[in-house]
Amino acid sequence: MQTLTREQLRKDEVDHYYQQTHLRHLLIRGCTILAPNEPDKLLHDQDILIIGRYIAAVGPSGTLSLNPLHLDKIITGKNRLVLPGLINAHTHSLENLLKATSPSLPLELWLVPLFGNSIEWSPHLVYLSTLLGALEMLKTGTTAVLDHLWTSAGVAGEYLDATMHAYHDAGIRAAVAPSIEDRDLVLEAGTRYGLHFPGHPFTDRFADWEPIEVQLEVLEQFIATWDNSANGRLRCFTGPSGIHWCSPQLLEACLNLTERYQTGMHLHAVETELQAAVIHETLGQGGIRYLEQMGLLRPGTSLAHTIWLDPGDLKILSRTGTTVVHNPISNLRLGSGRFPLSDALDQGVNIALGSDGSASNDRQNMFDVLKLTGLMHNLPQIDYRRWPQPATILQAATEGGATALGLPGELGRIEERQLADLILLDLDADAFVPLRDPYLHLIYCEHGTAIDGVIVNGEIVVEQGKMLNVDEAALRQEIREQCRFAMAQAPDSQTLLAHTNEILAQLDTLRQLFLQKK
Repeated sequence: MQTLTREQLRKDEVDHYYQQTHLRHLLIRGCTILAPNEPDKLLHDQDILIIGRYIAAVGPSGTLSLNPLHLDKIITGKNRLVLPGLINAHTHSLENLLKATSPSLPLELWLVPLFGNSIEWSPHLVYLSTLLGALEMLKTGTTAVLDHLWTSAGVAGEYLDATMHAYHDAGIRAAVAPSIEDRDLVLEAGTRYGLHFPGHPFTDRFADWEPIEVQLEVLEQFIATWDNSANGRLRCFTGPSGIHWCSPQLLEACLNLTERYQTGMHLHAVETELQAAVIHETLGQGGIRYLEQMGLLRPGTSLAHTIWLDPGDLKILSRTGTTVVHNPISNLRLGSGRFPLSDALDQGVNIALGSDGSASNDRQNMFDVLKLTGLMHNLPQIDYRRWPQPATILQAATEGGATALGLPGELGRIEERQLADLILLDLDADAFVPLRDPYLHLIYCEHGTAIDGVIVNGEIVVEQGKMLNVDEAALRQEIREQCRFAMAQAPDSQTLLAHTNEILAQLDTLRQLFLQKK
């Protein structure tokens, strides 16, 4: 049977899909699911029938219409809370091997040593880095990821393929948006202000990479090859790196690719105060209005961070159906600022949540993100009735993330005809003892250690807390060996270190010049 596209799977076709006898039938029997209108906010003793990659039916145990002879596997749901899988809507998989590499620094400074890191990257190392992050996410309840993939070589086919092979092998749902850029307005501003930046992998990156026309060709081939593969589990987006890292011509080229292949777009937007100031000075307007003018803001586009907003920007984001991906941990780690979450929710902006890369978060655990989202916006200047509530936060990490992945209405709920991305949590775990309000337990108590089972696209990928598709011990051992080798191969250059420190000093001067104008 040929795999159906999302557009073809209308209601009658999903029904026909269920009738295919060769599809895997999986039953979760006697589990507990969230039910906000019930007295204890739970429905107990529920069955969930999964056929192929979809949820076929949900109801009280023993009431579902099914043929027991068709069942391939029954999962015991006793003392298990079943949730839609969490969705990490912004990360960078190359950074999974770069955790704990840098102290907290403003983003513009933090990027410089990151580009000068001591690892000599190979496609296989990229594969291992991606696989490591997928393992961490799956074992802590994340079933889907939007990877804004940057590499040390720009958009390079062998690195993109290695990333997709890793996500394929891990069994996670992934949308990969290769980061593409052709300018740096911050460095250009520094030159205008008379600053000198010595040679460095960060300042020289556009000259070191293939011409942007070649990178765009690689990007298109990547989308044509991988999009909607692995039975629809793997998607390809365009990923312009950010407003101040892309020329208007590059943004337009990404938009054209997005429309041609009917896919999504993901980019950074006004993450720091310096970015916002440079954008205003160079482009003559704020970043959000600039993106709207370019035609990039619409359903299917997601923006990471969006902290330094102008008045009226939230209305634009809401009106255009653009998704904002909130990354609270990296925002604090790099001192970028605070996204106005309460205001965004009030104005109807679709919100998703992300971990960001492990070099600016150090973990890929979305339960960390849930808790910090529930804490950092409880400010005295905001009416406490507008503080984000646990159910809203969980919805952002499920349905909000589904919209960022281009799957609104198809993913993020436990209902018929939803894609079967589910996690099972052990209610006997410490985080749920004694059990009170399950939403409060999930946001403030659980940290990914209660995950007992994970199902993605109807396939079991974690069972009794163990990965089924990856030999975890062998992966970690190989990463240790490969990283030792890669670090040994990298040049130990005192010149590089001196140039790194010089660029940091120059960028710090530039920050002071701009921020003193405020």
